[in-house]
Amino acid sequence: MPDPATTGFLRQAGRIWRLTERAGVHELVVVLGSFLIYFLIRGSVVDRAGEAMVRGFNLIELEQRLGIYWELKMQSWILDHYWLIKTMNAVYFWGHMPLVVVLAVWLYIWHRRAYRLTRNAFLASGAIGVVIYWLLPVAPPRLIPFAGFIDTMAAFDRVGYNAQEAKAWVNPFAAVPSLHFGWSMLLAAVVAWVGRRPALIAFGVIWPIAMFFAVIVTGNHFILDAVFGAIVSFAGLGVAFALDRWWRPTWQALTARLLALEPSE
Repeated sequence: MPDPATTGFLRQAGRIWRLTERAGVHELVVVLGSFLIYFLIRGSVVDRAGEAMVRGFNLIELEQRLGIYWELKMQSWILDHYWLIKTMNAVYFWGHMPLVVVLAVWLYIWHRRAYRLTRNAFLASGAIGVVIYWLLPVAPPRLIPFAGFIDTMAAFDRVGYNAQEAKAWVNPFAAVPSLHFGWSMLLAAVVAWVGRRPALIAFGVIWPIAMFFAVIVTGNHFILDAVFGAIVSFAGLGVAFALDRWWRPTWQALTARLLALEPSE
């Protein structure tokens, strides 16, 4: 028989665990912990501008060999149209973290299983991403000298991820992979999957297309950045499905056994 004191402690701990889970405390801890890890890695990357620039030039050469170095031409499509610049800037800024937070709350409230899968996919792909950022920092087009790109966010908008007020929160050399695009594509797919209504399916198609153009025409990413971002994001989704299939049932069985313990009379 388990010790009554131990059993009572486990039952009380189980109640607290379930209460804090319902209150969203677990999610808050995960998010804050993830940001802390990101900041630590960012601090080791921001002083490596030289190698990030070299890799940026190398990426341009690679795209030229592949025949897909279209970024300057694509940016030229919007430069003569102020409203297009503002639209693409808005998609780039508001269509990333602000919209991700809104949709995460929606999934958490109404589609909890999809939320867990998406959260784990974000964490797994984010972990892959920050390792790549640390090992291989790459400068975005707008920071590469003499490449001819215009930083439309800095030139035409006061708000942006690279504004002075946000510099402590941004890794300037996190161009590859573009999780800005990858996460948009991933979350759009999840919204279309769980929504299954024409409007949400249309959103799932339009949002990543708009974000693809936005990350490029604003001078923040190359085409290959977006490709690698999609690959990393869906690799994260694969990890999330694996966790849901193998780890989650094991964890649920373990917690159920602990919570089923009754104190001795």
